[in-house]
Amino acid sequence: MSPGDNRHDHSRRLREQTPRSEQLHERAAEVTPLGVESNVRSFDPYPFYVEETSGSTVTDIDDNEYLDFLLALGPIILGHNHPDVTAAVKAQAERADLTATPQRVAIEFMERIVEMTPSIEQVRLANSGTEATMHAIRTARSYTGNDLIAKPEGGYAGAHDYALMSVYADEDALGPKERPNTVSYGTGIPDVVEDTVVAIPFNDKENTEAVLREHANDLAAVIIEPVMFSAGCLKPQDGYHEFLRELTEELDIVLIWDEVMTGFRLGPASAQGRFGVTPDMTTFAKAAGGGYQVGGFGGKREIMAEIEPPKDEDAESWHSSAFHGGTYNGHPVSCAAGLATLDVLQNEDVYEHIDRMGERLFEGLQEVADDVGLPVNVQYVGSMGQVYMTDHEIRHYRDTWHANSEQYADWWREAAAGGALFGNPMQSERFFTTYTHTEEQIDRALSIAEDAFDAVNHEYE
Repeated sequence: MSPGDNRHDHSRRLREQTPRSEQLHERAAEVTPLGVESNVRSFDPYPFYVEETSGSTVTDIDDNEYLDFLLALGPIILGHNHPDVTAAVKAQAERADLTATPQRVAIEFMERIVEMTPSIEQVRLANSGTEATMHAIRTARSYTGNDLIAKPEGGYAGAHDYALMSVYADEDALGPKERPNTVSYGTGIPDVVEDTVVAIPFNDKENTEAVLREHANDLAAVIIEPVMFSAGCLKPQDGYHEFLRELTEELDIVLIWDEVMTGFRLGPASAQGRFGVTPDMTTFAKAAGGGYQVGGFGGKREIMAEIEPPKDEDAESWHSSAFHGGTYNGHPVSCAAGLATLDVLQNEDVYEHIDRMGERLFEGLQEVADDVGLPVNVQYVGSMGQVYMTDHEIRHYRDTWHANSEQYADWWREAAAGGALFGNPMQSERFFTTYTHTEEQIDRALSIAEDAFDAVNHEYE
């Protein structure tokens, strides 16, 4: 859809309110591409720069306060600067910083992860979701002796080459929806990497099975999000995960659940506890660290044993195990933050509260959009969801193509100018509620959202 003649400048108010951010952006662009530390932080007219955070709000350098539903793309599950997390970080920083030797706090953190996650018998720590999925895939390949992996088209599983396949592309490149092509996202990725990944259609059991059976003898793993939040919010339909669990077991393919976004957010046992499906391996990050740099992967003991070099003196130790290392793995400050976060998350009221706030927010967004008369489809699970600028049914990745990304970005900018950050301006992203959100804050956000919906209505018809 192309905008009509009556389209307004929906960046105007945001620009007027953020002159210091504009100046800092010009300065930042001199030293870093796009003036940001990560491409997803760049948007028109320019990103605003945060100065302070507290609970459910962030304040930019122009002293504008925003209700925060971006929540650092998911890690902030307890609210910004939660006192227990902050106290744990301060205590650990004063006690011991990085040593490149094991520290007790990391062991305690890993014990808690194993205790809480049904699929994890042993775990290793990393520093990001990208590292977690990269090492999980390598370990699965080592375990099976196979090279291929499968992932759903439209699914993001980190920023390494093997994961940046069939994330975004046009229909000509992706080919038939029943048997999607493997297409690299972005430049700089060797063409040969495409030959190591096959794409499957999420929520399409028949064609997923056909792809996996065709490549079964060469497949090491299927890596998949339990809810495809990398495409906004695609929920599993018609027993898709139960089907996939049975099929991968039959074909001896390692099933990796990428719980980088859902881990410890959709419940104390993560999405696998919520849905009652246990994969072979799990990756996590984001909420597990409560705002600090934590990632990790784990699974069955026999799979994780692939990381251990053999004790046989005759074995080729340099080529007989899957290497996993990293100077910052198990960073004591991050582990202290993660352990404190998981401690709080085991309080009975936490998930009840964030899910109740999620229901109030996402159901409310659908209601106010309907009141305005704007075609919108709001999808959510627990405290995570997205607004699609379409009334089209959302079941498969290509259904999301019906959503108007320009209209979404304009709505986001209008809402940001009104004081609420519903994620970021990308239609394929998602946003969240947190432990510190109140009913009053949700209701204020809905009022802001309704005004923003009204401001972009009728412009894309």
